[in-house]
Amino acid sequence: MDSTLFPPPSIEWPLLLPLLVVVGTGVIVLLWDLFVPHRNHVMHAWLSVAGLGAAAYFSVLSWARPDATTFAGALTHDRLSVIANLLLIGATALSVMFADAYLRERKANYGEFYPLALWATAGAMLMVSTTDLIVLFLGLETLSVALYVLSGMCRGDRRSDEAAIKYFLLGAFASGFLLFGMAMIYGGTGTSRLEDIATAWMIGDRSIRIFLTAGITLMLVGLGFKAALVPFHWWTPDVYHGAPTSVTAYMAAVAKTAAFVTLIRVLGAAVPLQDVWSPILTTLALLTMTFGNLWALAQNDVKRMLAYSSIAHAGYMLVGVLAGDVGAVVYYLVAYSLMTVGSFAVVGLTARGGKESSSYGDLRGLWKRAPFAALMLLVLLVSLAGIPPTAGFWGKWFLFLAALRTDMIGLAIVLAVNSIVSVYYYLRLVLSMYVEEELVESTRPPAMSAGLALATLACAAGVIYVGLTAGSLQRLFTMPMVGGS
Repeated sequence: MDSTLFPPPSIEWPLLLPLLVVVGTGVIVLLWDLFVPHRNHVMHAWLSVAGLGAAAYFSVLSWARPDATTFAGALTHDRLSVIANLLLIGATALSVMFADAYLRERKANYGEFYPLALWATAGAMLMVSTTDLIVLFLGLETLSVALYVLSGMCRGDRRSDEAAIKYFLLGAFASGFLLFGMAMIYGGTGTSRLEDIATAWMIGDRSIRIFLTAGITLMLVGLGFKAALVPFHWWTPDVYHGAPTSVTAYMAAVAKTAAFVTLIRVLGAAVPLQDVWSPILTTLALLTMTFGNLWALAQNDVKRMLAYSSIAHAGYMLVGVLAGDVGAVVYYLVAYSLMTVGSFAVVGLTARGGKESSSYGDLRGLWKRAPFAALMLLVLLVSLAGIPPTAGFWGKWFLFLAALRTDMIGLAIVLAVNSIVSVYYYLRLVLSMYVEEELVESTRPPAMSAGLALATLACAAGVIYVGLTAGSLQRLFTMPMVGGS
C-alpha cells in the first residue's frame, strides 16, 4: 500500500504506556492462570497489583508533559486523562486485592476474574482518554463486555445469573442509544471528533442542529445508564446485589468514573447546546439525588442500600457537572471510589461456604467478631454520610459551593437536604455493627485476609487523607470543562 496516500499516524508511545501495561498485565495473568498450577489466586492478585502499579508510575511520569494527542488525534493526553487513569488504576488495584479470599468463600475463585478486570480497566482508560466517538465506543464496549461476564461469575447462583442477564440486556439496549446518538452527531458534523460539535452547531442550518440535538440527547441516555442516573438506574440494585461483591466494588467505582469523565468531555464539547442538555440533566440530578436516597431508606440489605446510595452520589456529581466545576467532580470521584470500594470489601465478609447474605442482621455485632473491619467500615460510613473532616464532607461541600456560584440555588438546597437524609441509613448500619446484638451466635469470626485488611485500611486512610488535604487536591484537580484538544 502506498504510504503517501495513507500515511501512518504518528504515535507518542510514552503516552500509551499506562494503557499498554494494563493490557499486557492482563495477558500475563491469563497465561499464568493457564500454565502454572495453583491452589489459590493470590499470585494472580499481586501480579495484577504490580502491573497496575507500573501503569500508575508511567501515568505519573506523563503528568509534566504538555497536552497532546496521539494516533491521529484519537487519544488525548491532558490533566483530566492522567488523573482519571490514576483513579481507575487505583480503584482496580483496591478491588483485586481482596478478591481472592472473597471469591474462595463464594466458591467462584476463577482465575479469569483478574485479566477481565484489567481489560475492563483498559476499556475505561480508553473512554476517559479520547475525544473521538469511535474510540469512545470501543472503550465502552470493552468495559461493558468484561463487566457482563464478571457479573455472572458465581455460576449456578440464581441472583448472579439474573444480574448478568439483566445487565447484559439493558446494557446492550443503552449501548444502542449511545451508538445511535453518535451516528446522529457524525451526520451533523461529518466527523467523529467531539471538538467539531460546537463548530457544526454555530455554522449549521436547522437540519444540522436537529441532528446534533438528537445525537446529544441519545448519548445522554447511554451515559446515564452507565452512570446509574434516574430513570436509567433500574439495573443497579439488582446487579450490585447479585454480582460477586468484589465485582460490585470494582463496577461501582470504575464504571462510574469512566461515565462521568466521558460526560464531562461530551458536554464540554457541546457547550453551544447547553440550552438543550442543561434542563434535561437538571431534572435528572434532582430525581437521582432524591429517589436514590428515598429508596435507600427502605432497604434491608446492605448491598442494595449501597447500590441506591451510589445512585444518589451520581446525582450529587451531576450537580458539579452542571455547574461546570471539573475539580469538584473529580475530587468527589476520588472520595466516592475510596468509600465505595472499602465499604463493599467489608460487606464481602458475610460470604460463607459458597453463599452470601448481606442483610443488616448479618452485620449485627460485627465489632465483636471483626473489630478492625468494623472500625474501617465505620470510618467509610462517616465519610459517605458527609461528616467532617472526611473526604465525603469536603466532596459535598465543593459541589454545594459550585452550585451556589452558578446560581443553581434549587439544586444546592436539594443536595444539602438529601445529604442529611442519607445520614439515617448509614447510621442504621453503624447501629447494627456496634449496638445491636447478633441474632445467632456466629460459629466462627469473619477471617480478614491480608489483601482485604490492606485494601480496607487504604480506603479508610485515603478518605481521611483526602479530607485533610481537600483544598490543595481540589485546586490540583481544577481545570476547564473542555471536550477536545
